Amino acid sequence: MSRDDRPGAAIRQFARDVRFGMRLNLKSWGFVAAALVIIALGVSAVTAIVTVVYGVMLRPLPYPAPERLVSVRSALPAQPATALVNVADYREWRNANHVFDEMALVRDLANFNLTSESGEPERVLAARVTASLFRVLGTRPLYGSTFTDDAERRGNEDVVVLSYGLWRRRFASDPSIVGRTIRLSGVAYTVVGVMPASFSYPTAAFQLWVPLTINPAELSRAVGGFGYTCIARLRPGISIEQARREMTALARRVAATHSAKDSAPDAVLVSLLDDVIRSVRPTLLLLLGAVCCLLLIACLNVATLFSARAARRASEFAIRLALGASRARIVSQAFAEVLPIVVIGGVLGVASASWAVRAFVAAAPPGLARIESIEINTQVLVAALAAVCLTAVAATLLPATEAWSADFRRATQDRSRSATSGIRHRRIRSVMVATQVAVAVPLLVGSGVLVRSFVRLSEVDPGIKPDHVLSLLLAVPRSKYPGDQPVAAFETRLLDAVRSLPGVNAAGMVNRLPFSGYEQSGAVEVENPAGEPAVVDVDVRPVTTGYFEALGIPLERGRSFTIHDDSAARRVVIVDERLARMAWPRANPIGKRLREPNDEWLEVVGVVGHVRHQGFAVDPRPQVYWSYLQKPQDRMALVVRGHGEATALVTPVLQAIRSVDPDQPAYDVRPMDEVLRRSTTQRRMTLALLLAFALSAVLLASVGIYALVAFAVSQRLREFGIRIALGASPSDVARLVVSDGATLACLNIAIGIGAALLLADVMRSLVFETNPRDVVSLASATLLVLAVATAASYLPARRAASVDPAVTLRAD
Repeated sequence: MSRDDRPGAAIRQFARDVRFGMRLNLKSWGFVAAALVIIALGVSAVTAIVTVVYGVMLRPLPYPAPERLVSVRSALPAQPATALVNVADYREWRNANHVFDEMALVRDLANFNLTSESGEPERVLAARVTASLFRVLGTRPLYGSTFTDDAERRGNEDVVVLSYGLWRRRFASDPSIVGRTIRLSGVAYTVVGVMPASFSYPTAAFQLWVPLTINPAELSRAVGGFGYTCIARLRPGISIEQARREMTALARRVAATHSAKDSAPDAVLVSLLDDVIRSVRPTLLLLLGAVCCLLLIACLNVATLFSARAARRASEFAIRLALGASRARIVSQAFAEVLPIVVIGGVLGVASASWAVRAFVAAAPPGLARIESIEINTQVLVAALAAVCLTAVAATLLPATEAWSADFRRATQDRSRSATSGIRHRRIRSVMVATQVAVAVPLLVGSGVLVRSFVRLSEVDPGIKPDHVLSLLLAVPRSKYPGDQPVAAFETRLLDAVRSLPGVNAAGMVNRLPFSGYEQSGAVEVENPAGEPAVVDVDVRPVTTGYFEALGIPLERGRSFTIHDDSAARRVVIVDERLARMAWPRANPIGKRLREPNDEWLEVVGVVGHVRHQGFAVDPRPQVYWSYLQKPQDRMALVVRGHGEATALVTPVLQAIRSVDPDQPAYDVRPMDEVLRRSTTQRRMTLALLLAFALSAVLLASVGIYALVAFAVSQRLREFGIRIALGASPSDVARLVVSDGATLACLNIAIGIGAALLLADVMRSLVFETNPRDVVSLASATLLVLAVATAASYLPARRAASVDPAVTLRAD
């Protein structure tokens, strides 16, 4: 048996080819380094973004049969497909439907102060849920049980289910906690169960679940309000479309028997996963598209580099064929030379992606859906492997074709005929470089549009002055301070303690902090002496004395609230300038009156500046402020303005709070300017990532242009020598080379601009007061790519200009 016929001979031969390829690559370390960087960049970007997209959008929810979970919403005329549901509709839908195994209702905002003898007071986020929630989600507790339907009745609601994280952190993973009592906002609750680590609902931030007790007035529709989240589990064999048809008909039957304001005229069903990710889907799809473009450019770039190297070795391949090597053997060796570079680049890419994912999670905007699901797992590694394989194919295909088509006779012909014979491969390389430029341009235009949008957003006046202001949140326990007046008295004492601190200029409270993402709206009737009151939808917020001064909200007319605006005084309000212009456009608003529907009239005593409570990009409603002494709230945000850095106030302010009540925790303590920055985190992160992808794409395209022009120059040295010998100056030759590179770029910039214009509408929901077809962004992208192409052509042009005709012609 010959050596080549023994078992494993092919593998041993391939291993020798790999070793030979590694030795060859070590002689061209600059080429290898460039290829490694390009491959690692493409694989890293794809792996990182696919990790995020899979974790947020594609990974199944951590519940049994998650595809059967749906979100049920009300479709109201003013808020189609976005409204929550009311209790009465939920009860009738639950009793009459034939498509759900079970339905559940959730009120997902319940702050509790957790106190114990062994630890500091702590604020925990809880959800008030019906007992059916755990049946809908199909998750059993790790210890104990969940609460029963009886717990939803008033008087039975003092039971709680703990999250796994809270159980481990606060109760040292003690299973005997089940059956014991804990104090939440001063009330004793019995722990009935602990959920497993995989369970989180509505988000991973929620640490407790307590029974949702229903107000009988809501069931009888005496009190309305669409403020509840409803989820359901489909029966086996029922599709979402079938359930949607039945629920639409059911909602219309229910609505027909009640007034429009008491019942939703339609029901909207979407999968629970789609409902959870609806706010981040456009951004993630944009980033996924951008990173796929970057991978395409990286693959084309690697293919161009390896193709150019293979073209230089055409004579070597031809001679080896003439000496008896088979074409398959040469192709195998070409692949073996590429394989180590691709594998090492892929490993480096996955390793850097792991770091990038951790950095993304750490810097992710607060409240990002399913952030706990973002991790590199088997599915992501399969995607990374696919990216590596795609890169390997791109890097190998043209070199293999070059090796397979090698011909000894053609390789030994004179240069002119040899150059002519390779025109097909040069055209392929030109097309690849052109594609890189055409793909890079839309990325640049998109990032330019986002930059312009963010600049416009940053120019928006928020209505407050956040510098030197500390903010924090408080949840005052009603069990400890029963009734509105004890709550108001506690908040007054707390404000007095904070205002007495050295370095404090002003302090005040509001029930919803501006730019925190929460809204509190309602209708008010503006008095109209000539007819019926005009109804206006407004943002309503109770505030304390000193609030406007602490946030720098200007007082335009009248006065601010005082300590005399209490429950014994006439009821007064302060309105913002927008409502003043809308309601009393040609009159002085001071002394005018408004009211909540069917309530007593309130006198306007002041006008303040308008504040963008919902964020820089959202400005929905005019605003009305109540005096907190006349409308106390147990959830308040404290804002404190000081002389210097806001962080210097943290310790003294927290000590002042504990001096008033040692059991009162404060949470979300941060400077106000950080609150404003957090409101734009998602936009800034999207901009940063897209800009990074775009600049990387341009850099890779410039490498491709450089490689193509440099290769073309090396093939045309004889031509340049003749030109110079016939009288052309070196600068003429340099201009010729640079103009070739610029011409290549210009043709494909036009294609890229066309693609950017076609894809512009994809970004419409992501920009603020900016045209997705912004002319400045289009022009900037054009000039940048043209400048980069010119710069990439400069070094090859210098080589062409330095050709010595005598040396070139003698060598020929």
